[in-house]
Amino acid sequence: MDLLRFCLSRFTFLNSLDYKSKFADFLKKIDEQRLKELCESMSRVSEQNKAGYKATLRLETKSDRDIVERVTYRAFLNAEHSGGNEALLARKLRNCDAFVKELDYVTELNGEVIGNIMYTRSKIVGGGNEWDSLTFGPVSVLPKYQRDGVGSALIHKTLEVARELGYRAVLIFGHENYYPRFGFKPASEYGITTAEGENFPGFMALPLYDGALDGVSGKLFCDDVYFTLDKSESDAFNKKCSAPMNIDEYIETQPIYYQSFLRRVRGVIHTAVPDSIEKISYQMPTFWHGQNLIHFAAFKKHIGIYPGAEAMAHFTPRLCHYKTSKGAVQFPYQDFGDEQLTLIGEIVGWCAKNNRS
Repeated sequence: MDLLRFCLSRFTFLNSLDYKSKFADFLKKIDEQRLKELCESMSRVSEQNKAGYKATLRLETKSDRDIVERVTYRAFLNAEHSGGNEALLARKLRNCDAFVKELDYVTELNGEVIGNIMYTRSKIVGGGNEWDSLTFGPVSVLPKYQRDGVGSALIHKTLEVARELGYRAVLIFGHENYYPRFGFKPASEYGITTAEGENFPGFMALPLYDGALDGVSGKLFCDDVYFTLDKSESDAFNKKCSAPMNIDEYIETQPIYYQSFLRRVRGVIHTAVPDSIEKISYQMPTFWHGQNLIHFAAFKKHIGIYPGAEAMAHFTPRLCHYKTSKGAVQFPYQDFGDEQLTLIGEIVGWCAKNNRS
């Protein structure tokens, strides 16, 4: 909408000039980044409408673990007060004795994991007594879905399950303006402090049934995993988690010069096989159609296209002007245009039709 208003604000000026040529020049000068943001916004609305804006909440599986860590890294990448170790924490929590696997939930939308919440057992110690409790965190949601209710759904669902499992209370360290909506109150109201005997607005408690914290007071003790994360290990793990999760991220990590070429290749593949599915495989943009259909990637002087050996053999006569290998072809940027895009579209169409293995 901002782009549209900007265009309209320039109409009076343009109308006083040679309209067709000046307006064409004007459009060419519009910042590509703003156009990309507009397209992404439209794509997101389309995705939400297609999905009915409904997501599935389910327990995490082993196959989700790598993606959950990548989601966690992205969720806290630009978060205020982030320690930068949330992704490593997500990995280590699963291996600690206090981890509660029955409360390890993910949010899935259109087959993509977009959020996660984890819990550990904690305890309140005071006056010679101990009371079991729960602590959750991290709560992770991919940035493009934040403020859309994904985190709230995870919290509501898991609090309900925690009640059903018979847990007493949940104590957290979080934003004092966010968590009261779920019923959390300052832990000080229940006579509970941190292990150091401190209290502050972001330290909150929620009894899971009436009277759950009656007569309970003391210090909260959480698992040591929260306090023993190594920064150098976390930095190395974050580097691994920063690898692109999807084609959008892959393109955005490439030099600007390469990005327009990659988007055109992506577009022609979508056109050739509209029902194909995007993913990252072998660290490259990949289109899947019952199986991997084609890969492509940016290099210093060319775009690499990887349709497989059978497709390369079929199209050999038309690829004689390019550098090839058994399963790949290189298209130099300097000669890349409609002819090459048309050829890529035909290759992809052939691959889909022949259902190559």
